[in-house]
Amino acid sequence: MSAKLILVTLAVAIYASAVDGSPTFINASSSSSEEMTMELVESLESDCLQQTGSSETFEELMAEYMYAPMCFGSLLDLEGLFDGFDQLDDSNRVQYFDTYCPQLNQSLMQCANPMFDLLRKCCDEEELAIWDVMFNMVPEALNLICKGHGEIFFKLDRPEYKKCMISLADYAVECASMFPSSAKTVILSKLNEEQCYELRDYRNCVSEKLGVCKATGIIELAYVFYKPLMKINPCAKYIDLEPKNPVEASVI
Repeated sequence: MSAKLILVTLAVAIYASAVDGSPTFINASSSSSEEMTMELVESLESDCLQQTGSSETFEELMAEYMYAPMCFGSLLDLEGLFDGFDQLDDSNRVQYFDTYCPQLNQSLMQCANPMFDLLRKCCDEEELAIWDVMFNMVPEALNLICKGHGEIFFKLDRPEYKKCMISLADYAVECASMFPSSAKTVILSKLNEEQCYELRDYRNCVSEKLGVCKATGIIELAYVFYKPLMKINPCAKYIDLEPKNPVEASVI
């Protein structure tokens, strides 16, 4: 199992542990969960040993993992974060985001960074490039969410945005059907020139459809993920990753 899949699974487990206060890693409730956990641990241990030549990194990583829920719980008011989001409106958005965005940033730095720095040591060169991009997406996405005291959430609640969100899946399918090669299973780091041009055309197709309802918030959010992913594959050689004004021009 790749370190990328392990990373995602660990992140989900840590989140669940932080919410209910118990280490998911130990207290798996079913035999299938326990078996999956053991497979993840064994695979991660093997990857760490292969990349570092010792068990020290793996042991440190497991210690950080076990500590992570406690760390998040000590820095994040999780109950207030979730309850407050459900009641969010223009009257309380400034107080809400001024309270919880600093908490989220601090928890990422103090709780997630040490663990993920260790995990990086267990990745091979190709996985490391992808992991670095994925990890850097998190603060970028958080900055966008916190920008203007959650402006993006209030944009998405407007009628024109709701219309776009309802149609977004149809837009994606419609645009993807135009490009048969893109429907094949591909590896991001090994995209060929034809596939890169198809990805560009797909991006433009969806952007044009979203542009009908001026859905700049959706486009801005998508660009947080699109641009870094394109930078870790050969597409940077063939297509422009820096549209002049991606938001105003409605280009992802």
